[in-house]
Amino acid sequence: MEVVLSPGGVGDQGYNDKILRGFQEAAIKYGFMLAVHVPDEKEQGRQIYEDWLSTTIDDKCERSLFVFSGSEYEYLLEELTLPDDSRQDVLMLETEREYDGIYTFNVGCYAASYLAGATCVLDNEGKEQKALIIAANPHDRQVKRAVDGYRDGYLAAGGTGCDIHYLSEEPDGGYRMQDEAYQFCLENDGEYMYYFSAAGASNKGVYRFSRESYNLAVGMDDNMGFFSSMITMSVVKHMDKVVIDVLGALLENREIPYHQDFTYSSGYEEMVYSEGVTEEWFLDISDIRNRIIEIEQSYEESLQ
Repeated sequence: MEVVLSPGGVGDQGYNDKILRGFQEAAIKYGFMLAVHVPDEKEQGRQIYEDWLSTTIDDKCERSLFVFSGSEYEYLLEELTLPDDSRQDVLMLETEREYDGIYTFNVGCYAASYLAGATCVLDNEGKEQKALIIAANPHDRQVKRAVDGYRDGYLAAGGTGCDIHYLSEEPDGGYRMQDEAYQFCLENDGEYMYYFSAAGASNKGVYRFSRESYNLAVGMDDNMGFFSSMITMSVVKHMDKVVIDVLGALLENREIPYHQDFTYSSGYEEMVYSEGVTEEWFLDISDIRNRIIEIEQSYEESLQ
C-alpha cells in the first residue's frame, strides 16, 4: 500500500497525524507493507501515483492500494489514468464526490462542532456573549462544516454573536499560519467569550494564545486539552478509526459502496470534554443533543 499525505501535514498533532496513525495501525493489524510519501507540494502526488501505477503492474503481489489522504489531490482524479488491473485500487479520503472505480469517503464534523458551539454559551440570560472563529479559508467544505456548525450551535444556544476570520482567501491557504492566527487572537484579546479554530496546523497558534492569555478555547480534530488548561472541549474526528475500518473492509474483500458519507451517527465525529472538565460546568443542552442527528441531516441536505 502506498499513501501520499498532505504536503507539510505531518506533525500537526491533529488531523494529519491521526490519518497517519490509522494507516500505521492498519498495517500492523492486517499485515501489509506500507509506503508513506509526504510531498513538498501537491503536484508531486501526480508523479508518486504514476510511479505506483507503472511499477505495481509488474509486481507479483495479490493486491495493491494507492491512497490520496486529502481532497487537495482531488483535481488529479480528473486527469490521471485509472488502474485497469483488478489487483489495483485507489482510495481518496475526505471528498464528497463520487468517482467511477475509485473508493472515496467523507467524515463530517458539523454536528460535533454544533454541540461545541452550543456548549460554549455559558450564560443565556441576556448577557452579551460573542465567539471568534479562526478558519483556514472559505473554500474548504470541511472547514465550512466546522465553521457553520460551531456558529449555528452557538447562536442556537443563546450566544449573541459569532465573528469569523479567514487566514487566507486561497483555496489551499491558511493551514500553516499559526503565527498569523496567534497574532490575530492577540489583537482581539478579551473581546470574545470563546475562541474556536478550524485551520489545520494553524490551530496551534490559537491554542498558544489560549494558554498564554487565559482565554477559553475549543480544540479541533483531536482532544487538544493537553495544549492548554483553557481548552475545555474539542471537536474530534476519528480519522484513524475510519481509516482502519475502511481498509479492513477493502482488504477482506467485503462489499462496500464506492462512496461513503460518515456523519454523527457513525461515531467517527464527536465533541469531547478535556480531562477534568464535565458537562455540569455548562448549561443543559440535552434538547439540542437529542436532536443533533436531525439537525445535521437538515444541514447536509441544504448543501446539496
